[in-house]
Parts: sequence; structure tokens; C-alpha cells
Amino acid sequence: MLAALLCALVQGELVLRESSWSQAAPRAYAAAWIAPAPLWRAEDDALALAARAPALLAARAPDASGPAWAASCADALLELRRRGGTRASLAELLDELRGAPLSHPDFAVALAQLGCADALRAPSWDGARELDDDGIWFGPPLRRREFAVEPWRSHRGARSLHQAAVLIAADLDAILAALHDYRATLRDPGTHYERLDPRPDSLLRGSDGPSGPFAALRLRLRSDLPFPFSHYDCDLGILHTLEPGGALATRVYGSGGDFHWLAGSDRCLPVETANGTWIGTLIVRVSGFDLAGVPDDDADRAAGTRVALGNLKRRAELEYAPRAAAGPRTTSGAVPAFVARVR
Repeated sequence: MLAALLCALVQGELVLRESSWSQAAPRAYAAAWIAPAPLWRAEDDALALAARAPALLAARAPDASGPAWAASCADALLELRRRGGTRASLAELLDELRGAPLSHPDFAVALAQLGCADALRAPSWDGARELDDDGIWFGPPLRRREFAVEPWRSHRGARSLHQAAVLIAADLDAILAALHDYRATLRDPGTHYERLDPRPDSLLRGSDGPSGPFAALRLRLRSDLPFPFSHYDCDLGILHTLEPGGALATRVYGSGGDFHWLAGSDRCLPVETANGTWIGTLIVRVSGFDLAGVPDDDADRAAGTRVALGNLKRRAELEYAPRAAAGPRTTSGAVPAFVARVR
């Protein structure tokens, strides 16, 4: 086994190995790190994009009196993409929608927030500021649920959660390839990582996880902090599983003395038009953290979410583009295999 790991490291890639969940959990993602309920409070369900997004994607226009491309949110997003995805084409579409019966209350907001990503494509983008045309839809902040079990019960510090969604024109295979390309992540705009080192013995996958198929790993990371602070270290666990309906779910949990707590989750939802044409993947992220001894605020945490999702969208779409004509490989129902690209 050691020889295989050394070979993978020399080649710059670490591959997943088959494992049972009982063996994987101690190395990659402790079972106690899986929150027993959604991270946000139950009373915030109406505000949570993760809860609202499935209904938004499934909704259909009540009648055919509007434009044909307004049959669903996905149809409108595809039409906006066909027209160039610019602010000018967005304004044109919104004008055509006036008076049309819409399929869901979030329809127009989602179209405006997700469909136009001019700023994200600009060479100068670094995620420092929230922009109307960066393709990232932020929902209102949520409050973290209080859990009665460890290690959640002992967490101290702020309880804010940030939530955001992004539409990525890529399948799950490309998204996971981009997510675990740590060599590229070190160069991402807006990031300040000094190191991103997956533990070679922690890249494990199997079929008997908490909800069936899983893939997991542990990552040692270090990132710079502004003066007068130095840096922070984190031992980050990443777990990919499937929801009951087949959507890919990703959980992260950070441990280490530099954080009071760090946790987050992604829902990866396939986006299809009214006639079943797949157009991409909607990722809805809920995350939060509190750095010990560092006066960070909600704006800092939101910027971290914006930088992470914006860079993921850019790199996943580049990963998918060369094979886009052949159609998607995995959109739901499986946890795709991936490699960790390292320095």
C-alpha cells in the first residue's frame, strides 16, 4: 500500500481506495461530525435556499400565456444562456416577463442572481465584493441550530450561517474534479492558502456509508491572515454522500485549535427544463465558522463563501467544456470517483 501511495504522490495525484465505512470514518470523516439535523434552525426553513431550491426547480408555469422559455426556471436560465448571459440580455428577458404567470415566487430573483455571471468571468474578479452579476445568489443569513450531542454541543463563538447558490454548467464528475484539484485551488483568485495537503491514507470510498455510497478524505490546510495575525491551520474532513432522492450531498467539518468551529454542507441538484433537458448543476451551500482570537465578521465569512463558489464554478465549467458535446456523465444517483490533484 505504501508503494502505491508514493507512486500516486510522485504523479501528482492521489486516488480513492475502496473501504468500509467503519474503516473510513476514523481516518477521513468521524461519524460524530455528521450533524443529526440540518445545520440551520427549524424556524429558518422558509429562508433556507437548500429547502426552497428543489421546489423552485420543479415548479412549472401555471399556463402557456407567457413566453415558451418561461415554462420553468431552468428554461429561462437556458434562454438567458443562449442570449449570452449578459446584463443586457437579462434586462431584455425580465422585460419580456412583465405580466407573465411565473412558476415560483423565486423565479425572477433566481434568474437575475444565477443567470448573469459577467463579473465572474472578468480577469480582475477576486470575490472581495458582492456584485449583481457574479452569478452567486446569496440568501439571508441563518442561525445555527443548537445540538445536544458532541462535538456540536461544545462549540463556542458566533452562530451565523451563510447560504449561497450557484448554477454550474458542469456535471458532478467535473465539479468533484475541480473541487479536489488542490494544485489549482492554491492559485485561485481571492485565496491565501499556503498549503492544502490531503492525507494520502484518508482518500476512501465505499458503499456502506451512513446513507449508502460515500467518498471521503481529510485535508490539512494553512491560510494567511491579514496583519497583525499570522495564519490559521485546519484539519478539514470532507464527506460526499447521496440524499434519499439521489442528489449529491457534501459535508465539511473543521477541527483544530484555531477554530471555535467550522462546518458546512452542499446540495448538488440537477437542473432540467420542462421537457427534461439537463442544463447544469445547482449547488446550494450553507456554511459557517468562527476563528478563535480573530475579529472576523459576517462580511468576512460571506466573502469566503463567494470566493469558494465563484472559483469552483469557473474551474468546473472549464473542466467540463471539452466533453460538453457528449453530454453529462453523472447528474445524480451516484458519487463519482475523483482524484486529488496535489503539488
